Amino acid sequence: RLKDLDLRGNPISIPPEILASKSPSKNPWDTPDAQPILDYYFTTRDPEETQTLYEAKLLIVGEGGSGKTSLANKLLNPDYQLKPETEDTSTEGIDILKWEFTATNSKKYCINIWDFGGQEIYHQTHQFFLTERSLYLLVCDSRKENTDHYFWLEIIRLLSNNSPVLLIQNEKHERTCNLNLNKLRGEFANLRDTFPLNLASNRGLKQLQNELQHELEKLIPNGIPFPNKWLAVRYTLENDGRNYINYSEYQTTCRRHGITNRQEICQLSRFLHDLGICLHFQNDPILCERMILKPNWGTTAIYKILDDQTVKQNLGQFNYQNLADIWQAEEYANMHHQLLQLMKEFKVCYEIPRRQREYIAPHLLSPESPPYKWNPENNLILRYKYKNFMPKGILTRFIVEKHKEIENVSDPENALVWKTGVILNDHSARAEVLENYHKREIIIRVSGNRPRDLMTIINDKFIEIHDIFNLKSEDYDTLIPCNCQACQINPNPFTFPLQRLYNCIDRKRPTIQCHESGEDVNVRGLIDDIIIQYPDYPEMFDRGYRDSFSRKQYQNDGRSSKRIPPRDAPPNPTVNLSVNVPINNQNQQEQAMSNDKSNDKIWNGDRVEGSKIGRIDSLQGSVRDIHGNNIVNNYNNTEKQSLAEAAKEIQDLIEQLSTTYNTDSMMAKVAFAEEIKNQVNHNPSLGGRILSASKAGGVAAIGQFLNHPLASFVIAALEDWEKTKS
Repeated sequence: RLKDLDLRGNPISIPPEILASKSPSKNPWDTPDAQPILDYYFTTRDPEETQTLYEAKLLIVGEGGSGKTSLANKLLNPDYQLKPETEDTSTEGIDILKWEFTATNSKKYCINIWDFGGQEIYHQTHQFFLTERSLYLLVCDSRKENTDHYFWLEIIRLLSNNSPVLLIQNEKHERTCNLNLNKLRGEFANLRDTFPLNLASNRGLKQLQNELQHELEKLIPNGIPFPNKWLAVRYTLENDGRNYINYSEYQTTCRRHGITNRQEICQLSRFLHDLGICLHFQNDPILCERMILKPNWGTTAIYKILDDQTVKQNLGQFNYQNLADIWQAEEYANMHHQLLQLMKEFKVCYEIPRRQREYIAPHLLSPESPPYKWNPENNLILRYKYKNFMPKGILTRFIVEKHKEIENVSDPENALVWKTGVILNDHSARAEVLENYHKREIIIRVSGNRPRDLMTIINDKFIEIHDIFNLKSEDYDTLIPCNCQACQINPNPFTFPLQRLYNCIDRKRPTIQCHESGEDVNVRGLIDDIIIQYPDYPEMFDRGYRDSFSRKQYQNDGRSSKRIPPRDAPPNPTVNLSVNVPINNQNQQEQAMSNDKSNDKIWNGDRVEGSKIGRIDSLQGSVRDIHGNNIVNNYNNTEKQSLAEAAKEIQDLIEQLSTTYNTDSMMAKVAFAEEIKNQVNHNPSLGGRILSASKAGGVAAIGQFLNHPLASFVIAALEDWEKTKS
């Protein structure tokens, strides 16, 4: 019955792609699924049914025109004739070559050489292929001296888990460049060595080949156990001359080689996708029907659009007819729809709402901002300050993800979006999101009604994007502006790193000093002024007990706000409900209902179970938390009546809306809670009962009687509503 298993970081002969296996619906930071790991382990125990492969990826990266393609071909054939420099030999997308050699351990190694296009427009898709268990060559053109060493070394560090890097100085026309190698090595522990190389004369080529073989031997010294039946499927796909096949054909291939279990078939396709052998996006409703057998075919098709002069002149705007003109070659026939979906999956374009078959590639937007008005008063402000490195593509990915909220998005001539900024509008609030790449920061301003709701959604989206780029909490600061009297009127208020505020909460320090005014300001107030801190579990404990949770005990590394119970809490904390409250049923009869102790609320992951506990018809006596403290007690009958009626109406409202709302994601849960709040706001009688009930212990007291996984979200929204009413 084991569900989750995390063995990453252990020295075991299981590929990292298997150790990191997750179902497509899981969050990227959730624990890997146990079943694929166990299946692989037990499948490879039988040596008669397993082969050991010595295979890795060699990825060649660098600026365009630095000589990456020439180097890739020279590794395979030292006699390869270099192309004249007058020819445009820039790689479109990715080229994949195979290099085989026998190592000093007498094992035959098969190396997949990935030659990446160096243009900045290609960087967005590199992240899908920069993987672990790989060796990297960073190629620099010694004549131009334009290589951004820090960018390439940082992006490799982030996306490949510190895979080893060799720095290649391609000396064209015998010209060398000076680098502070000691400084680079001091900052990047994965930078192995530097090789001056002249590809015209092959000077240094043999030494490089020997070093590459040595590094690759160290990378996979014991090989990778591979089940024979998996290997048979893989070789069948690799030897298929087509660019793509239907998923049903892949399934037939699996069954022909003895893989009949549907879960194993899906697991293998995910494994081959992670290895870069093929592309199969299992969670995409369109792409899941096709398996792309040649990843470079798919990426090259994408770059044909992004490199097209007409698309560039139109500042990234194109339509379906443009696609048909650019993809008119036979190899793209009958795949236009899927290739377009692949562009969307790579987050390089979005479809313009209400303008069918018209699209925008935000990388190609104008760098100039369009004219727009902005009210700077009473703005919420949030900044992300990246400490050492800011990956390219964070804002453009955000624009694609949130394109439906762009102001005037359906009118490209007047849409408030440009290469380094965007204005979002959710009809109640506006957000200005600006990127300053040279200062390594993103600045967000929100104005209007309910600005905190919009800011929370934006912050959640950036947390997701940071995780995609493998940015840890220590790689950037989320800066919260001070709300003291002096800073409130200051256009450039003093800011606090969010992590520092969390540290204050950990240490039970309620205030922090503003360095601008010297005033002490409330720590929780600083956070709550900007973003909503929605918990992921029902509010079972009194506020004082919940506030004693350490931030370090949250399941949080800067990416997720999901909370877990404290380690010193009882394994199954219970809430004893025994309240005597007169309830008016449909016949206006008063009833006294009591509960059975066996129906106590039980902590079970992120939901509360119990058929009677939490229901209004089960209240009698007083409500106590797990410490035995009274939560609901000593109220007059009117207050008890209001509390009971309000809770019952909210419970009914939650159950009614639950049947129509999809609440799989955090933002969906927030939206669900907001809808409850809106309905309360438009129902004066219910609102009055809630405000009356709030005198009987606050809105939080209502939460003790709600039986639903989203109760905590609803209570947080209602508390916010109560503050505005007060």
